[in-house]
Amino acid sequence: MARIGWIGLGNMGNPMSQNLVKAGHEVIVWNRTKSKADEVIAAGATWGASPKEVAAKSDFIFTMVADGPTLHAVTLGKDSIVEGLSAGKIVIDMSTVSPAESEKVNEAVESKGAKLIRGPVTGSTVLAQNAGLGILASGDKATYDKVLPLFETLGKNQFYLGSGEEARVLKLAINTMIASTMQIQAEAVVLSEKAGLDVGQVCEVIAGSAVGSPLCGYKKAVITEGVYAPAFSVKLMMKDLDLAFEAAKQYGVPMTATAITRQSLAAAAATGRAEKDFSVLTQVLEDASGYKR
Repeated sequence: MARIGWIGLGNMGNPMSQNLVKAGHEVIVWNRTKSKADEVIAAGATWGASPKEVAAKSDFIFTMVADGPTLHAVTLGKDSIVEGLSAGKIVIDMSTVSPAESEKVNEAVESKGAKLIRGPVTGSTVLAQNAGLGILASGDKATYDKVLPLFETLGKNQFYLGSGEEARVLKLAINTMIASTMQIQAEAVVLSEKAGLDVGQVCEVIAGSAVGSPLCGYKKAVITEGVYAPAFSVKLMMKDLDLAFEAAKQYGVPMTATAITRQSLAAAAATGRAEKDFSVLTQVLEDASGYKR
């Protein structure tokens, strides 16, 4: 069994780290808010006093945090992961960050004789709990092969994409499609509602039609009930789209549909919905259309 460190115990990190504990691994965890570690510790993990301590006591160090600045803080700052690294250790970052943010972390990790695997995920909190995530990975192939058994504990679909920042780019590209899908579905649902159709039936038909997707299925009940608990918040989706725009600028790609969706998310945030699930775009459009359920 492996000695694993895990940093970041939010909606995704908590169930993912628990799956490693359940698989019998020795897991040490750290989170900025210690109380968020209670559930994982109760499952059998131990607490580390700092990212530095977690790295020093682990062979594999996972990070799953909200954004690039947070990743840099836990990786490069005071009492950080890099300070606890030694040659041969492997850092696996599963956060959604930009290629430029990732490159800075990679340089620091490799300066200690360690390796970085980029491993952002696709899937919901439910899939995180059920070990059903998709994992997009890039970095040194031999290092990836060492990490793969741990990835297989966390998710059912594994994709090795290349030796550099390829996983970062594809993760951002996928999130632009996820966000835009919810914008298009919002338009279809509100048009149908205003014409007198039942929202639950509309969502069911969409999910089972040619335009349906697993995402439409996941969000069917959320939109039908109109209760948008944050599986993936508006705030985080805006962050990801902004990172996608940076990448698009780097590679010279216009992203017209993504830009429209980003404006709708901004409207959601401006009306007090920044912490709601991003599927709240349906409610935003209902309001803009003067429709009340």
